[in-house]
Amino acid sequence: MNSNIMIKTILIIPLALMLLVSCRKTNNPTVFSLRVDMQENFTGDNVRVLIDNQPLLNKKVTSDTVLGFGGSVSTANTEGSHTIKVIVNDNIVTSENFTQKSDLYIGVGYNKTAKTVSVVYSTDGFGYK
Repeated sequence: MNSNIMIKTILIIPLALMLLVSCRKTNNPTVFSLRVDMQENFTGDNVRVLIDNQPLLNKKVTSDTVLGFGGSVSTANTEGSHTIKVIVNDNIVTSENFTQKSDLYIGVGYNKTAKTVSVVYSTDGFGYK
Protein backbone atom coordinates (compact mmCIF):
# COMPACT_ATOMS: atom_id res chain seq x y z
CA MET A 1 0.00 0.00 0.00
CA ASN A 2 2.77 2.44 0.92
CA SER A 3 4.62 1.68 -2.28
CA ASN A 4 1.58 2.74 -4.35
CA ILE A 5 1.43 6.08 -2.54
CA MET A 6 5.18 6.57 -3.05
CA ILE A 7 4.92 5.83 -6.78
CA LYS A 8 1.94 8.17 -7.19
CA THR A 9 3.75 10.92 -5.29
CA ILE A 10 6.89 10.48 -7.38
CA LEU A 11 4.82 10.74 -10.59
CA ILE A 12 2.63 13.67 -9.47
CA ILE A 13 5.46 15.97 -8.32
CA PRO A 14 7.20 16.19 -11.75
CA LEU A 15 3.83 16.61 -13.49
CA ALA A 16 2.89 19.46 -11.16
CA LEU A 17 6.27 21.14 -11.71
CA MET A 18 5.93 20.85 -15.50
CA LEU A 19 2.43 22.34 -15.30
CA LEU A 20 3.64 25.29 -13.24
CA VAL A 21 6.59 25.96 -15.56
CA SER A 22 4.46 25.77 -18.72
CA CYS A 23 1.83 28.16 -17.33
CA ARG A 24 4.18 30.88 -16.13
CA LYS A 25 3.87 34.27 -17.77
CA THR A 26 6.53 35.11 -20.35
CA ASN A 27 8.31 38.45 -20.36
CA ASN A 28 8.23 38.94 -24.12
CA PRO A 29 7.45 42.60 -24.83
CA THR A 30 4.67 43.55 -27.22
CA VAL A 31 5.94 45.10 -30.45
CA PHE A 32 4.14 47.89 -32.31
CA SER A 33 4.75 49.97 -35.40
CA LEU A 34 6.36 53.39 -34.96
CA ARG A 35 6.34 55.89 -37.84
CA VAL A 36 8.08 59.26 -37.74
CA ASP A 37 6.99 61.84 -40.33
CA MET A 38 9.03 64.87 -41.25
CA GLN A 39 6.38 67.53 -41.64
CA GLU A 40 6.35 71.25 -42.39
CA ASN A 41 9.09 73.82 -43.05
CA PHE A 42 12.12 71.67 -43.85
CA THR A 43 14.13 73.06 -46.78
CA GLY A 44 17.24 70.98 -47.35
CA ASP A 45 17.88 70.68 -43.63
CA ASN A 46 20.03 67.92 -42.15
CA VAL A 47 17.76 65.97 -39.83
CA ARG A 48 18.71 63.20 -37.42
CA VAL A 49 16.11 61.27 -35.44
CA LEU A 50 17.07 58.91 -32.64
CA ILE A 51 14.76 56.62 -30.69
CA ASP A 52 16.25 55.58 -27.35
CA ASN A 53 19.63 56.87 -28.63
CA GLN A 54 19.46 54.52 -31.65
CA PRO A 55 19.66 56.28 -35.05
CA LEU A 56 16.46 56.05 -37.07
CA LEU A 57 16.96 58.81 -39.67
CA ASN A 58 19.93 60.84 -40.86
CA LYS A 59 19.34 62.74 -44.09
CA LYS A 60 18.56 66.05 -45.77
CA VAL A 61 14.85 66.78 -45.62
CA THR A 62 12.77 69.09 -47.80
CA SER A 63 9.04 69.41 -47.12
CA ASP A 64 6.44 69.72 -49.84
CA THR A 65 5.06 73.22 -49.30
CA VAL A 66 1.50 72.18 -50.22
CA LEU A 67 1.30 68.94 -48.23
CA GLY A 68 3.64 69.85 -45.40
CA PHE A 69 5.31 66.46 -45.74
CA GLY A 70 9.01 65.74 -46.14
CA GLY A 71 9.14 61.97 -45.84
CA SER A 72 8.83 59.32 -43.17
CA VAL A 73 10.62 56.40 -41.60
CA SER A 74 9.08 53.40 -39.84
CA THR A 75 10.36 50.84 -37.39
CA ALA A 76 9.15 48.25 -34.91
CA ASN A 77 9.16 49.43 -31.32
CA THR A 78 8.35 47.74 -28.01
CA GLU A 79 5.56 48.75 -25.69
CA GLY A 80 6.66 51.10 -22.93
CA SER A 81 8.53 54.34 -22.28
CA HIS A 82 10.89 55.70 -24.92
CA THR A 83 12.75 58.86 -25.90
CA ILE A 84 12.79 60.63 -29.24
CA LYS A 85 15.62 63.02 -30.01
CA VAL A 86 15.53 65.25 -33.11
CA ILE A 87 18.58 67.21 -34.27
CA VAL A 88 18.24 69.73 -37.09
CA ASN A 89 21.35 71.14 -38.80
CA ASP A 90 23.53 69.91 -35.92
CA ASN A 91 22.50 72.78 -33.64
CA ILE A 92 18.80 72.59 -32.84
CA VAL A 93 18.00 69.70 -30.52
CA THR A 94 14.67 68.56 -29.12
CA SER A 95 14.28 65.54 -26.86
CA GLU A 96 11.01 64.18 -25.48
CA ASN A 97 9.83 61.13 -23.60
CA PHE A 98 6.80 59.23 -24.85
CA THR A 99 4.93 56.03 -24.04
CA GLN A 100 4.01 53.56 -26.75
CA LYS A 101 0.90 51.44 -26.06
CA SER A 102 -0.14 50.76 -29.68
CA ASP A 103 0.91 51.67 -33.21
CA LEU A 104 2.14 55.27 -33.04
CA TYR A 105 2.76 58.09 -35.48
CA ILE A 106 5.07 60.97 -34.62
CA GLY A 107 5.10 64.20 -36.62
CA VAL A 108 8.19 66.42 -36.56
CA GLY A 109 7.93 70.06 -37.65
CA TYR A 110 10.52 72.81 -37.88
CA ASN A 111 10.25 76.56 -37.33
CA LYS A 112 13.35 78.19 -38.83
CA THR A 113 12.52 81.66 -37.51
CA ALA A 114 12.09 80.54 -33.89
CA LYS A 115 14.74 77.82 -34.31
CA THR A 116 12.47 75.24 -32.70
CA VAL A 117 11.41 71.71 -33.47
CA SER A 118 7.90 70.53 -32.64
CA VAL A 119 6.87 66.93 -32.01
CA VAL A 120 3.24 65.74 -32.16
CA TYR A 121 1.84 62.27 -31.52
CA SER A 122 -1.09 60.41 -33.07
CA THR A 123 -2.46 56.88 -32.92
CA ASP A 124 -4.41 57.48 -36.18
CA GLY A 125 -1.65 58.80 -38.44
CA PHE A 126 -1.53 62.07 -40.34
CA GLY A 127 -3.50 62.87 -43.49
CA TYR A 128 -1.37 63.83 -46.49
CA LYS A 129 -3.10 63.98 -49.84
